[in-house]
Amino acid sequence: MRPKLVAVLLGLTMVGCAGRQVLPAPNEQRVQAEASLRAAEGAGAGRVPEAALHLEFARQQLADAERLWVEGEQEAAELRFRQATADAELAHALARAVPLERESRRTAAQAESLRRALQQ
Repeated sequence: MRPKLVAVLLGLTMVGCAGRQVLPAPNEQRVQAEASLRAAEGAGAGRVPEAALHLEFARQQLADAERLWVEGEQEAAELRFRQATADAELAHALARAVPLERESRRTAAQAESLRRALQQ
Protein backbone atom coordinates (compact mmCIF):
# COMPACT_ATOMS: atom_id res chain seq x y z
CA MET A 1 0.00 0.00 0.00
CA ARG A 2 2.85 2.38 0.70
CA PRO A 3 4.21 2.34 -2.87
CA LYS A 4 0.77 3.39 -4.14
CA LEU A 5 0.65 6.31 -1.71
CA VAL A 6 4.12 7.43 -2.74
CA ALA A 7 3.16 7.14 -6.41
CA VAL A 8 -0.01 9.21 -5.88
CA LEU A 9 1.86 11.90 -3.96
CA LEU A 10 4.60 12.00 -6.57
CA GLY A 11 1.99 12.27 -9.33
CA LEU A 12 0.19 15.12 -7.56
CA THR A 13 3.48 16.94 -7.05
CA MET A 14 4.31 16.62 -10.72
CA VAL A 15 0.88 17.89 -11.75
CA GLY A 16 1.24 20.83 -9.38
CA CYS A 17 4.64 21.72 -10.78
CA ALA A 18 3.47 21.34 -14.36
CA GLY A 19 0.52 23.62 -13.76
CA ARG A 20 2.61 26.42 -12.32
CA GLN A 21 3.26 29.34 -14.64
CA VAL A 22 6.93 29.72 -15.36
CA LEU A 23 8.05 33.31 -15.71
CA PRO A 24 11.50 34.37 -16.80
CA ALA A 25 13.77 35.47 -14.02
CA PRO A 26 14.05 39.25 -13.69
CA ASN A 27 17.61 39.07 -14.95
CA GLU A 28 16.36 37.35 -18.12
CA GLN A 29 13.70 40.02 -18.54
CA ARG A 30 16.31 42.73 -18.11
CA VAL A 31 18.60 41.07 -20.66
CA GLN A 32 15.69 40.79 -23.09
CA ALA A 33 14.78 44.46 -22.63
CA GLU A 34 18.38 45.57 -23.12
CA ALA A 35 18.79 43.37 -26.20
CA SER A 36 15.59 44.77 -27.72
CA LEU A 37 16.80 48.29 -26.97
CA ARG A 38 20.16 47.65 -28.66
CA ALA A 39 18.43 46.12 -31.69
CA ALA A 40 16.22 49.19 -32.04
CA GLU A 41 19.21 51.51 -31.74
CA GLY A 42 21.07 49.42 -34.30
CA ALA A 43 18.15 49.68 -36.70
CA GLY A 44 18.36 53.49 -36.50
CA ALA A 45 15.30 54.08 -34.32
CA GLY A 46 16.85 57.26 -32.99
CA ARG A 47 16.82 58.78 -36.49
CA VAL A 48 13.14 58.03 -37.19
CA PRO A 49 10.91 60.38 -35.16
CA GLU A 50 8.07 57.86 -34.84
CA ALA A 51 10.49 55.22 -33.55
CA ALA A 52 12.61 57.58 -31.44
CA LEU A 53 9.65 58.29 -29.18
CA HIS A 54 9.18 54.60 -28.36
CA LEU A 55 12.92 54.16 -27.99
CA GLU A 56 12.90 56.86 -25.33
CA PHE A 57 9.92 55.21 -23.61
CA ALA A 58 11.89 51.94 -23.53
CA ARG A 59 14.92 53.65 -21.99
CA GLN A 60 12.79 55.30 -19.31
CA GLN A 61 10.99 52.06 -18.48
CA LEU A 62 14.27 50.18 -18.25
CA ALA A 63 15.63 52.77 -15.82
CA ASP A 64 12.38 52.66 -13.82
CA ALA A 65 12.52 48.86 -13.70
CA GLU A 66 16.07 48.89 -12.36
CA ARG A 67 15.11 51.44 -9.70
CA LEU A 68 12.03 49.43 -8.70
CA TRP A 69 14.07 46.24 -8.50
CA VAL A 70 16.56 47.86 -6.13
CA GLU A 71 13.66 49.16 -4.02
CA GLY A 72 12.31 45.61 -3.67
CA GLU A 73 9.32 46.10 -5.97
CA GLN A 74 9.96 42.97 -8.02
CA GLU A 75 6.51 42.64 -9.60
CA ALA A 76 6.46 46.28 -10.69
CA ALA A 77 10.02 45.94 -11.98
CA GLU A 78 9.13 42.85 -14.00
CA LEU A 79 6.22 44.72 -15.57
CA ARG A 80 8.49 47.65 -16.48
CA PHE A 81 11.06 45.28 -18.02
CA ARG A 82 8.28 43.80 -20.18
CA GLN A 83 7.05 47.27 -21.15
CA ALA A 84 10.58 48.32 -22.04
CA THR A 85 10.94 45.25 -24.24
CA ALA A 86 7.63 45.94 -25.99
CA ASP A 87 8.46 49.60 -26.64
CA ALA A 88 11.94 48.75 -27.87
CA GLU A 89 10.52 46.14 -30.24
CA LEU A 90 7.96 48.67 -31.50
CA ALA A 91 10.74 51.23 -32.02
CA HIS A 92 12.70 48.61 -33.96
CA ALA A 93 9.72 47.79 -36.16
CA LEU A 94 8.99 51.46 -36.81
CA ALA A 95 12.63 52.16 -37.60
CA ARG A 96 12.39 49.60 -40.35
CA ALA A 97 8.85 50.27 -41.57
CA VAL A 98 8.60 54.08 -41.65
CA PRO A 99 11.47 54.65 -44.11
CA LEU A 100 10.06 51.91 -46.36
CA GLU A 101 6.63 53.53 -46.24
CA ARG A 102 8.12 56.92 -47.16
CA GLU A 103 10.04 55.40 -50.05
CA SER A 104 6.89 53.64 -51.21
CA ARG A 105 4.96 56.92 -51.23
CA ARG A 106 7.76 58.64 -53.15
CA THR A 107 7.81 55.85 -55.72
CA ALA A 108 4.02 55.95 -56.08
CA ALA A 109 4.14 59.73 -56.58
CA GLN A 110 6.84 59.36 -59.23
CA ALA A 111 4.84 56.65 -61.00
CA GLU A 112 1.74 58.84 -60.97
CA SER A 113 3.76 61.77 -62.32
CA LEU A 114 5.13 59.62 -65.15
CA ARG A 115 1.66 58.26 -65.93
CA ARG A 116 0.27 61.79 -66.21
CA ALA A 117 3.18 62.88 -68.41
CA LEU A 118 2.58 59.96 -70.77
CA GLN A 119 -1.12 60.76 -71.07
CA GLN A 120 -0.47 64.31 -72.22
